[in-house]
Amino acid sequence: MLQRINVAVGVIIRSDKVLIAQRAKHLHQGDKWEFPGGKVESGETVDSALSRELQEELNIRVSRQKSWFSLQYDYPDKQVNLHIHIVSDFVGEPSGHEGQPIKWVSIDNLHKYTFPDANTPIIEKLQASEL
Repeated sequence: MLQRINVAVGVIIRSDKVLIAQRAKHLHQGDKWEFPGGKVESGETVDSALSRELQEELNIRVSRQKSWFSLQYDYPDKQVNLHIHIVSDFVGEPSGHEGQPIKWVSIDNLHKYTFPDANTPIIEKLQASEL
């Protein structure tokens, strides 16, 4: 049985847009777009993991985040627990600090991008709610 990986996911919102990043080709689900974040390390809270990951990936400091929901998803080769947080305030201008392309996209246009299957519930919930 595969070990579940805890992942902190940031839905970074600015006005009516959300920030997405493209995964590197060599990574699991490579070349697909995602909501930024990463693995929660041992002894780390989801909040601190998300803050660390967004600092490393986007060079921003999170000022305000709140837990939104969590979900489990099983890929054939990997099992993940996604802990999705809304990031509503941060310091700095996001940039692909690790060389990854990033984009601010209207929530209504998220369907135009290819995401990992585990992200589908996030997109559906974003499009159905008023944040």
